[in-house]
Amino acid sequence: MTMANRLLDATTTLLGWINYTATDQEERVIAAGTTVKLSTPLDAADVFTFTASHPGHSAAVTFTLEVAPELKDGTMGTWVPAAEVAIPAAGGHVEAPISGSLLQVAAPDALNVNPHCMVYARVLVPEVPGAPAGAYVGLTY
Repeated sequence: MTMANRLLDATTTLLGWINYTATDQEERVIAAGTTVKLSTPLDAADVFTFTASHPGHSAAVTFTLEVAPELKDGTMGTWVPAAEVAIPAAGGHVEAPISGSLLQVAAPDALNVNPHCMVYARVLVPEVPGAPAGAYVGLTY
């Protein structure tokens, strides 16, 4: 029997539509570049998955996952790239597994963090071609 990663037990949306849930009582669309604060540090997770999809667009679309630590004073540290995936113009779905223990904080933040500090995430999409309607990017176990 395969056990789910106890640290990430549901999907976290970084780009796309969010349905009404028990913990998020507002339906909305999250835009590229929006900072999402996670309840569980990514660097404490054994493995999590960066998942991206879109139904089709005028050109290939690249999605870049960036993460940032929470500093000792409670502020956000420096963004660092964690993964990048590209989906052709025809559309599709890509999943990239990431080992949380391999995430590294930026050098200027290294002395100002406690272990398991990567709690901020965002996804970036180049302005051209931009994120197509119906695109979805998230993190899951």
